[in-house]
Amino acid sequence: MIEKIFLSFFIFVNFIFSQYSTTDFPKENTFFNFEEDIQLWKITPIKNNCVKEVNFSNEKYIGGKRSLEIKLENYGEGSVEKEFFKDLSVYKNIIFNIYIPKEAPDDIKICFFLQDNEWLWYQTPLFSLKKDQWNKITINVEPQSTFWENIGHSQPWSEKTICNIRKIGIKIFFNTNFTGSIYIDEIKGSFKVFPEISTNKKKILQFEKFEISFFLPQKYSNPFDPEEIDVKGVFIDPDDNTISIPGFYYQEYERFLENGEEILVPVGYPYWKIRFTPEKVGRYKFFVCLREYDKEIKTDINYFIVEPIETKNKFIKVSKTDNRFFSYKSGEFFYPVGFNIRSPTDERYAKMMRKNVDPDNGTFYYEYIFKKMKENGINFTEVWMAPWFSALEWKENRPGYRGVGYYNLRNAWKIDKIIEFAEINDIYIQLVIINHGQLSTWCDQEWQDNPYNIKNGGFLKSPNEFFTNERAKRLLKNKLRYIVARWGYSPYIFSWEILNEINLVGDSHNFYLGEEITKWYKEMKEYLNEIDPFAHMVTAHYTILVDNKILSDIIDYTITNGYYDFRRSNLPTFFKNIYSFNSYFKKPTFISEYGGTPMGSSFENLKRDIIMGLWFSFHLPFAGTPLFWWHRFIDEFDLYYIYKIFSEYIKGIDRLKSPVETEIINVEGEGKDQIFSIGTGNRFFSSILLYDYSITKDMTRGDFSEYSNLICFLKNKKPGKFKVEFYNLEKGKIEEKEVLSDEKGNLKIEIPPFKKWIAIKVNFYE
Repeated sequence: MIEKIFLSFFIFVNFIFSQYSTTDFPKENTFFNFEEDIQLWKITPIKNNCVKEVNFSNEKYIGGKRSLEIKLENYGEGSVEKEFFKDLSVYKNIIFNIYIPKEAPDDIKICFFLQDNEWLWYQTPLFSLKKDQWNKITINVEPQSTFWENIGHSQPWSEKTICNIRKIGIKIFFNTNFTGSIYIDEIKGSFKVFPEISTNKKKILQFEKFEISFFLPQKYSNPFDPEEIDVKGVFIDPDDNTISIPGFYYQEYERFLENGEEILVPVGYPYWKIRFTPEKVGRYKFFVCLREYDKEIKTDINYFIVEPIETKNKFIKVSKTDNRFFSYKSGEFFYPVGFNIRSPTDERYAKMMRKNVDPDNGTFYYEYIFKKMKENGINFTEVWMAPWFSALEWKENRPGYRGVGYYNLRNAWKIDKIIEFAEINDIYIQLVIINHGQLSTWCDQEWQDNPYNIKNGGFLKSPNEFFTNERAKRLLKNKLRYIVARWGYSPYIFSWEILNEINLVGDSHNFYLGEEITKWYKEMKEYLNEIDPFAHMVTAHYTILVDNKILSDIIDYTITNGYYDFRRSNLPTFFKNIYSFNSYFKKPTFISEYGGTPMGSSFENLKRDIIMGLWFSFHLPFAGTPLFWWHRFIDEFDLYYIYKIFSEYIKGIDRLKSPVETEIINVEGEGKDQIFSIGTGNRFFSSILLYDYSITKDMTRGDFSEYSNLICFLKNKKPGKFKVEFYNLEKGKIEEKEVLSDEKGNLKIEIPPFKKWIAIKVNFYE
């Protein structure tokens, strides 16, 4: 609603700045000062025109030495006009200066008219004028202006009209006999001088988005190039710290579904925005700065008020308490639980399920699935800015793309909506900026369509050059700047993943082993650190386990793939190996893609992988759950409940306040040799996963033994009472009991009958 009001009634802004730091920026342009003979107007050829003569005069004038004299005789209507081939779209007002002598009739009135290149007439209302003085009349010419009435046709005043004016004129009306002159001088246009701005609010809540919107009158060959036009907002917080935020070029869209496909339609004209999230309570000052080539303009300082809210700081960081985990910036523990939603459609999933590819319902899909995620305790996902969905740059083979250096505003609006739905549903997003295929000639190769490719009009012969060419690096920095400007305000941007699956890029299988990518990643990470005032984390992604400086020195946390073939390995062993390797880097780590092999698996095996992926990884010091790749699988078979059970189980478990270590677990009873276990705990708490080893094989056989009369023994507990909860991983909590530990801290837990798997949560309470 705010956007539509802004677009429809932009003239009614919340406030207007009118003073600038430079004086050379033009505020007005003089159309007619009547100092040149070619500026002489002519009498309009209408019947009974009261204008008898038009000349220059030095009797009355404002600037220069003369004005336009219009001699009137008798009474009725008079009219003069002049060819006026102008694009008025860069102007806010036309200003007329008219002198009426004291002898003129009291009922004299004037109106103004314009004609466009289709010979359509537009006329203002009548203006009453004061006699014996110059009258300054200012008339708004913006598309939303209500001054201009269409005469003799039904086409309204619009952007189309104001861009194509061909004639200007003045009409004079009086009903009393009069012989004498009126004078016209200094007809000017006042520019839509930057910035005539609107803000979304004057009072906002802490961690809420503060947004500035404005048009710029100039037309830029590339509004995405900060060398041509650089806009930023400068904010001064209550402690007098200064935060600078880049502005960005924006287009509003409307969306609807047609046969399941999302259709986007542009609304209004493009304009500019600045977005900022205040983290402190109090009075913020701000101003907006424009640098256009060698000119700089600053607005006066204004302010807005930030009111407190009872919530934690929503931005996520690596925990200062334990660098294996994440926390909110305010220090509270944050544990990501989610799955990967790289884009709405998935051709590999359709192939795996032997079905047609689902329609691309775009942001409608994210709106729907984020709601389902929130309802089931899911708080995290990964989204790709891939060419087929939401990239900013690409070859001109899909709507909105214009090649190198020009950004797809349709796709940018999609990311806006995805973040909006994420904020509503408390979903954090790991945003992938470049997917590997864009820069690969051999794996999921898309280099053949990359606009940087010289064959597509670009300037790079190979994807390898993308990492070393200075022009390519400058263009990427421009894009990163736009990304930070547009989405960096949001706490729900968990991190920037500059490039995913790094070992799959280039024009050879071993290109990633060179130093080029490492130097490039370091340069881009440092640039993000420089321009991102909210210091979002930055990560990188390999599909394999590697040891290099990107992982050890540059990024904030590590991620990798967890695809495996159950015929050669098993998920618990595979996950253990991943954690063991990545723990070397002494930073948070988790798995960002998994679920069978890269080509999938059977229904039973994929469902097993969801369950074991969640529960087994939780019992290792991973910083979050692994992200299951096949999101359409989860939705199609309504498997959200698996996450709900898991989220209910881990609720209240805080690994920063109550650190845990690997638990020594002893299971006794019939069938114990088939039961495998993993657990974590301390003197006051334990979490244990027991599972039938046969579930790590092929699940399609569907027949599993039931285990009963098993007993679990724990040591080193605090003497006293413990609440013990048992969870069936597919049904939820099945039993709760009270158990006493002995004076030596030994705890004996009788396990209810189960098949396949069971989780046990143990909490001391007295």
